Amino acid sequence: MSISSGVRELPGLVAGMLPHACDIERLSDGELTEFVRLLGQAAAVMQSSAAIAAAEIETRSRRELGPESLARKAGVKSGAELVQRLTGSSLTDARKAVRVGVLLETAQAVAPEPADAGPRSIEVLAALPGAWSAPIAVAVRNGWLPAEHADRITSGLGQPRDDASTPAYRQAVLRLIADCWDGELTPEDAGRAAKATRAVLDREWAQQNAQRLYEQRSLKRTVRGDGMVKYDLLVDPATDAQIWTPIRRHLSPRLGGPRFMTDEERARAEELQQDARTNEQLLADTFTAFLTAGVTSSGVFGKYTPTVTIAVTTSELKKAITADAARRNSPPHDGPPGQPPDAASGTSTHRPPATPPPGADGIAWLDGRPEPLTGAQLITALCDGDAAAALLDETGQTLDATKAERTFSTRQRRAMALRDGGCLIPGCPMPPDATEAHHLNPWGENEANHKTETKDGVLLCKFDHLNLHNHGGRIERRGNTYWLHWPGEEPVRLLPKHSLTTQLRTQGELP
Repeated sequence: MSISSGVRELPGLVAGMLPHACDIERLSDGELTEFVRLLGQAAAVMQSSAAIAAAEIETRSRRELGPESLARKAGVKSGAELVQRLTGSSLTDARKAVRVGVLLETAQAVAPEPADAGPRSIEVLAALPGAWSAPIAVAVRNGWLPAEHADRITSGLGQPRDDASTPAYRQAVLRLIADCWDGELTPEDAGRAAKATRAVLDREWAQQNAQRLYEQRSLKRTVRGDGMVKYDLLVDPATDAQIWTPIRRHLSPRLGGPRFMTDEERARAEELQQDARTNEQLLADTFTAFLTAGVTSSGVFGKYTPTVTIAVTTSELKKAITADAARRNSPPHDGPPGQPPDAASGTSTHRPPATPPPGADGIAWLDGRPEPLTGAQLITALCDGDAAAALLDETGQTLDATKAERTFSTRQRRAMALRDGGCLIPGCPMPPDATEAHHLNPWGENEANHKTETKDGVLLCKFDHLNLHNHGGRIERRGNTYWLHWPGEEPVRLLPKHSLTTQLRTQGELP
């Protein structure tokens, strides 16, 4: 077949159909949002066709084809580079198009394209034959899942380590797709959930990845020609939490954090808002104070002594303690070449760290981060006093507390932070320390029983908290799940963004 004349004329036809800027300005609010929605649908169709073509270019550019490789003929190294040249996109986007194209080819192989895909259905996806990723491929092909979400999910999950783990990956894919539907997850949210899910499904990878991230830490110092000094600091997630948590809390009013309540805090917030320094300058000055005075020095961070909270379930903590004891009690043995022998016995007393079997070391989670900590990192942080552990049972519900005042206590806020992982509104990236506690039931509705319970509060950032109250939104709790209601719209399930919650849901402990 050849390219039809309609396809050749498509760019001109599309350009002729699109309204001018002055026409868009005259659209009503409803017409404008509908116009953007339709554009998104058209773009998705175009991207699907482009992705299939990109995958075919990659296939025809295989290295083993030698001089007959399509990419070689065009004078580039790979099919993705040729796609980049043809489309004018970035190399990252070109490679993404190739990956999506491969997904769509997979969908065609496992389920020939129907005339009408019908309403989206997890049952239909669960019944598909083929590889663990087949549901993702068909969901994209049927228009049930955006290509960007699919790419983030597949990249975050990686590949099953062996055939035995494939069924668990298939179930995880179905859960993630359902979460994208119910919780209206952004691509970034979907990617974070997929990465956290992989850590649960493949403990060996999780431990190796945590160690890999830690080993990449570095600090580079460069003196510029004008005398300024540039520091390029690269740290792992655990170290970042120790650095960023106190800085963000200290500069909260300037960085979009929660509103302060006491007179002293309001005065501090007003002082920061009136500060003539840019946010970048404030960050630099605060970071300098952090280094020179230390996070526990009196007065540096006011009344808020920053504490990194690590969430861990009872079973995972037991694993970490057992593995740590095994390492500490491992018998002495001959050390590596060059290890000096013990003067008395003539043998080495060097004890290398014993490596527990994969998954036996336990894992824990930092607030709002998809990368887990190994059990060894958890024990080390607790011994050094760098962090505080929040111990949960296997349902994640043990931190619930009740008190007779309207405001939530520090303990309750910590419980909600571990449960929610940040602002619960879909797409909002604000972490727990940049949120406020929202009462699901306004104070005073039940005059006979004034109680503030963790289960009846959720975390929202300042913007979304105000937006909810200003525009008639409400959040409803149904058992252990929370739903967002906007007037005249279908409710949206609010999915937690904490890796510990992802772990429990992946293991089937939570709905």
